[in-house]
Amino acid sequence: MSKKQGRLLMGALIGLFALLAGAAIAFLILWLNASAELRQSAAGQTDTAVLQAELDTLQSEHDALAAELEETKAALETAQTELQTAKDETARVQDALEEAQAALEEQSARPVYTLDVGELAAGTVVSAGEVDPENLDQYFQSYEIEVGDAVYNRIYGKSYVDNPNIGLGDLRYFKVLHYNFDHEIQVGELIANAALEQDYLEIFRELFESEYEIYSMYLIDNFWTGDGDSSDTASIEVNNTSAFCYRQITGGGRLSNHAYGRAIDINPQQNPYVSYSSGYPQWSHSNANDYIDRTTGYAHVITYDDLCYQVFTAHGFTWGGDWSNPKDYQHFEKKG
Repeated sequence: MSKKQGRLLMGALIGLFALLAGAAIAFLILWLNASAELRQSAAGQTDTAVLQAELDTLQSEHDALAAELEETKAALETAQTELQTAKDETARVQDALEEAQAALEEQSARPVYTLDVGELAAGTVVSAGEVDPENLDQYFQSYEIEVGDAVYNRIYGKSYVDNPNIGLGDLRYFKVLHYNFDHEIQVGELIANAALEQDYLEIFRELFESEYEIYSMYLIDNFWTGDGDSSDTASIEVNNTSAFCYRQITGGGRLSNHAYGRAIDINPQQNPYVSYSSGYPQWSHSNANDYIDRTTGYAHVITYDDLCYQVFTAHGFTWGGDWSNPKDYQHFEKKG
């Protein structure tokens, strides 16, 4: 081989080596770039997974906090409802307490009524302040009469005697309040038929509520003179209102309705027994002189416009003032 050929060969080898070296360097560069891209891609994927995990964690925490917030809101609403209920109950209790306090103060301010009409003697005057206006029934009482009791001992052998027509069980003793002619409240008493018990209790309460005046109300036995007729006269002379007395009618002949406890005489001075048999009025009691004329308008005169007439007749009683002759203006009766 010639030197020229040797030089050409050496040059070709060197060129080939350079070409191979350049190719190797280019490949190395390409590999390095690809490897870097792969590493960068892997790193990017790793960062995305981490971020996604963090995002999922945050979302879970957010959901938990949202649920806790909802629970807190519900608990707050429940607490607010309970608080309002407690406020309402407190207000109700406060109102009830104030009402109770007001009632207690009113009760403390009210007078204490201790009046027992049954324990007071007839004729006793009591003040208006002793009478409970809201419980008047307690001042209108009736009682049975029994052998040996105080009332029996007052009347036996006087207005009441043993007889075949009426027994003690058929009678009742009454204690009532009435206004007297001085317009004072006074205790009254009478005896009447048990069948008229409710009538008398209601009548005298009605008269009392209207402040109707009755001079006095004592048993006729307080004026006993020895017999029914003269005792009736004695009672009338002092203008006493009375009911039961076992006696005959005025003039005699038969038992009076007073004997059965079915008649009562009210304010007899202002309402006398008057006979017209002779053609002009005749009466027995001089204290009635001013009351024979029934048109004077004087107080306590019983006429059709008088409350006493209206109340008694409303309860089924008839009036002696309606009799043709005689006229007994004091007299009301209710037959059985």
